[in-house]
Amino acid sequence: MVLEKSDIIAYLPQRDPFLMVDRVAEFDSAKGIAAELDLPESLPFFRGHFPSMPVMPGVMIAEALAQTCGLYIALAARERREEYQKGRIFFLAAANLKFKSVVRAGETLAMRASFAREYGRLYSFSAEACGKKGVAASGTIVLASGENVKL
Repeated sequence: MVLEKSDIIAYLPQRDPFLMVDRVAEFDSAKGIAAELDLPESLPFFRGHFPSMPVMPGVMIAEALAQTCGLYIALAARERREEYQKGRIFFLAAANLKFKSVVRAGETLAMRASFAREYGRLYSFSAEACGKKGVAASGTIVLASGENVKL
């Protein structure tokens, strides 16, 4: 399954400049999701982080991973023909998220996430983001649902 940004906005409440997923390259509810974000230097956070050497802030990498995980929840619900209400999934925690290399303007951030566990209304994912230099961040992303969405 390949989704472009025009498809993704049907599932995520975020909009530019805070929509952090440009494409879904792969989705398999049994294996996980792979998504990408293009990083042109014109993105607002590059103006101040850092003007002479624009690198993507770690917190934005974490947000991009969380949005990728949120897309997994939405697409898994659609696959099961369950109702999904956009905007009911919230980024709760980045547990043990380790930052390993910088991602610079002009690169593409490649994200992978696999569903790990459900705890009532909490959903845990193993997630990884990669840039040109390899793994930029990896760890656990936890999302919370405003209502119980079964995975």
